[in-house]
Amino acid sequence: MKNTQLRLGRRPQGEATMEDFEVTSEDIPDLGPGEVLVQNHYISIDPSSRTHWNDGQSYRAMMQIGEIVDVGTGGEVIASNNPDFAVGDMVTGGLGIQEYGISDGTNLQKADLSLAPLTSWMGGLGITGLTAYFGLLDVGKPQPGETVVVTGAAGAVGMIVGQIARIKGARAVGIAGSDEKCRFLTEELGFDGAVNYKDDLYGGLRECTPKRIDVIFDNIGGPMLDTIMRRLALRSRIVISGATSQYNTDDIYGPKNYLALATMRARMEGFIIFDYTDQYQKAREDMAGWMKEGKLKFRENLMDGRVEDYPAVLHSLYEGSNTGKMLMRLPAAQA
Repeated sequence: MKNTQLRLGRRPQGEATMEDFEVTSEDIPDLGPGEVLVQNHYISIDPSSRTHWNDGQSYRAMMQIGEIVDVGTGGEVIASNNPDFAVGDMVTGGLGIQEYGISDGTNLQKADLSLAPLTSWMGGLGITGLTAYFGLLDVGKPQPGETVVVTGAAGAVGMIVGQIARIKGARAVGIAGSDEKCRFLTEELGFDGAVNYKDDLYGGLRECTPKRIDVIFDNIGGPMLDTIMRRLALRSRIVISGATSQYNTDDIYGPKNYLALATMRARMEGFIIFDYTDQYQKAREDMAGWMKEGKLKFRENLMDGRVEDYPAVLHSLYEGSNTGKMLMRLPAAQA
């Protein structure tokens, strides 16, 4: 049986294109002791993946030329030599962009389908949901009555940040790129306000944050964050989760309004989700409980494709057409 894979062919310059990757096909080897074979159903589409294709250093190892593109996956165990996994188990993990993956089980997580579908285990109950949970609650520490502003609010992380802020008694204001997305935030997810940054970003913020901003949860960076910092409240907190606007450029934009941190006695802090591994279970229990109570909603945007379609699907994410957690649905899940 053949396995189609997508490998890094060269270091991208700017946004990655198909020319930066190589499609390969190999025979699936026999399983060794303790190994499982997973047929991938979904590939996670995340803007931060782009940062691992550069040369240099980061919080995790950079990809090497010729390696299978390392992203999150979800699929079904179809063969197992591991007592912890049975044929038919649905799992999430980091098997990369390929039709089939072999694992010793250490990088796999069983998905409880009685609680939520596999797609939600890759989104709201997966790394994106955990990023929202720990970034907001551990770093941002919103208090009841405070105002939380979220950039990229209609995306996988942002939509959950705003909902958790509301659950904790804070006001949630989202920044998004269309009136339709703003309506999604306020009418479907219960945000207290939303601003279309393509209109009047600062004017919209002034209207939605009359008492200024206590917590900024930033997924975008660049000039947008600079503008929002003009609305900081006394002793506010800025949570640096991501910087989508900066991933495809070498001309990095740093904040010009950083002195507002001193003026308002504010704090800007980044975090890495993998520092919280030992607390994932508690976070998932909290979010699952909120989901059952109807306080927390997830949305997945499924794009059908094959392994070789990944660059095009990722491009659509950077174009801003996505709402919720984007996943590429492979042929195994399209039937």
